[in-house]
Amino acid sequence: MRTSGAGEQAGASTFTQLKRRDQLIQAAIDAIVDVGFPRASVAEVARRAGVSKGVVTYHFAAKNDLIQAVIADVLASMTEYIEPRLEAAEPLVFPERFIAPYITTWVEYYRTHGREVLALVRIYNAFRDETGRPSAAFDVRADEIVTISRILEHGQARGGLGEFDARTMAAVMKAALDDVLTQYASHPGLDLEAYAAELVALFERATRPAPDAIP
Repeated sequence: MRTSGAGEQAGASTFTQLKRRDQLIQAAIDAIVDVGFPRASVAEVARRAGVSKGVVTYHFAAKNDLIQAVIADVLASMTEYIEPRLEAAEPLVFPERFIAPYITTWVEYYRTHGREVLALVRIYNAFRDETGRPSAAFDVRADEIVTISRILEHGQARGGLGEFDARTMAAVMKAALDDVLTQYASHPGLDLEAYAAELVALFERATRPAPDAIP
């Protein structure tokens, strides 16, 4: 009985610690968005979470550790939201139809997770690791561009997409999506649905086969 009770107590303690960790990460996101990365100090995070600085440093020894946790948390959220929706679009079966779900899925993520992504952008612009580079976690952006370019190349090989440099097109599409977030941060009333529709129309025109190339 004592062993079982100890296990239950440990489980409850772990759950409480995880909830506190999540609370501190959210407080850090809010601080970065509201006052900027330089002013999002441990003290500011503690104030927003309604705890002492010691509680923050118990979970995260330094601000850098907290920032790395924010990065990991937001990137995990992106993966959880984006990947199943893009897989449902079956890009290897219908690569020529992939642009619309790719753009609209990302824009919808911005709409529902705008503060998290804005915090991530501000971290990317200001935070550097011990090597002086942005966190290696941000390499997922380059990986995404590679994946999108391969899908576009697949569509070209099947004849459903036109002639263009797939790597360049994928990078420009990603840059356009990055700009959506910038526009949305400056203008919260931005019609994201209309913006996404314009981007879809733009890139579908840019990638479709020339009329004389269509069988």
